[in-house]
Amino acid sequence: MPDGTQKISDAAKNDKDYPVTPLGYPARILGPGETYDSVTDTIADVVLEHPRPKFWWVSFGVAFSLLMLLLYAISYLLYKGVGIWGINIPVAWGFAIVNFVWWIGIGHAGTFISAILLLLLQKWRTSINRFTEAMTLFAVACAGMFPLLHLGRPWLFYWLLPYPDTMGLWPQFRSPLVWDVFAVSTYFTVSLIFWYVGLIPDVATLRDRATTRGKQVFYGMLALGWRGSAVHWQRHQSAYLLLAGLGHSVGPVGAQRCQL
Repeated sequence: MPDGTQKISDAAKNDKDYPVTPLGYPARILGPGETYDSVTDTIADVVLEHPRPKFWWVSFGVAFSLLMLLLYAISYLLYKGVGIWGINIPVAWGFAIVNFVWWIGIGHAGTFISAILLLLLQKWRTSINRFTEAMTLFAVACAGMFPLLHLGRPWLFYWLLPYPDTMGLWPQFRSPLVWDVFAVSTYFTVSLIFWYVGLIPDVATLRDRATTRGKQVFYGMLALGWRGSAVHWQRHQSAYLLLAGLGHSVGPVGAQRCQL
């Protein structure tokens, strides 16, 4: 009888016995005879192999069209000026603050959900934590665009960075824009580290399953020497819980600061 790895490999080629997911992957049920190796092969192949069905290209075309629309809107904004956002003497933010706070709220929810489920030791968290953490990173990146565009001259964004204030002029630490930079950058950094630390064991699996030397080196650098020993897991869990508590605490503070 063939081993579990061969059974899964044969099943992947037989669409009659097993249904296919919308992404083109075989949708199989974990049955008897499977091994840790066979399950690892199935999970790793999702990343190492890239089937692109027709609907993927359609979705890519829609996303690319929206990206072009964004670039057009930004170009029009820089050409006309931030006055088209409704900014005048009594109105300091206008249209930008609505988008900024909305994206901050979306970003806050992602890490908050993942962190609180980890702190509560909920096992089903693994089904959504990657999605929520990635959602946070993209949402915070989108939110960070609006304070920069609100400047009117975003190429001078470095005036908001905390470099030595020798002349007492820039950065102006009383400005809410500077506070936004601190809040967004801090929350983005914590969320990025939290997301990355959770990926380390999975990246190590990809390193071991990589089929080319370039992928082995790339995933090996990201895996930070992970070998899955008891010491590695103990330190990983300690760091992961610490970052979860930090992300859970920093999120509400950063969101509140951005809404002031």
